[in-house]
Order: sequence, then C-alpha cells, then structure tokens
Amino acid sequence: MDFKYDTVRIFNILAKSARSLGRGVTRWLLTLFFVLKDGDLSFSEKIMIYAALVYVLVPNDLLPRRVFHLLGLTDDALAIAIVLKKMGQKVTPAIEQKVERQLDSWFGYEIKSQL
Repeated sequence: MDFKYDTVRIFNILAKSARSLGRGVTRWLLTLFFVLKDGDLSFSEKIMIYAALVYVLVPNDLLPRRVFHLLGLTDDALAIAIVLKKMGQKVTPAIEQKVERQLDSWFGYEIKSQL
C-alpha cells in the first residue's frame, strides 16, 4: 500500500470537505492525518487511521448522513473517537501545531481566550 500517495489524496479530500465538516471535526481528522503522515506507526496503526479517515470522508458509509441525519453523524464521530483514543500517545506538540496552522489557513485565525 502506497501511504504517501494515499495521504496526498486524503489531504485533498479533507481540504475540499473542511468547510462543510466544520473546524472541530476537521481538527480531529487533521490530527489523525498528521499522525498518519508524520508518526512512527506500525502497519496496523496506519491501516486503522487510514480506514477511519476514509470512512468519514467518503460519502457512502454504513449509515449515510443524508438518510440517517444525526445517527449518520454519530457513526462517523465514533470511528474518529475510537482511533483518536488509540492514537492519543502519538499526538505530539509538533503535530498539534501543524493541525492548528492548517486550520488557521483554511478557516482563518481562531482567537483563543485566556481564562
């Protein structure tokens, strides 16, 4: 499996989908994307992240959002949450910075409150 080629395709699909997904969901997907791209992962970890990204980004899944509305979003969120939990230790500060920079370039700068 050519992960370099596939990550370019995933990034392009994510870039096209970002506005409709919103900043929050896009943050989760970008985190997984950069862990896939930059992380030191086993083959099975790569497959798990790749599968979650494809499942969320491809419009045809088990519970299509157009048909099942909220339930259709729930299965996507569950797929992301499970993989993010398993990959949590792979999310480095450098990956978090890349995610925020990419989000800022797609959505504009987010003002973070200092509470």
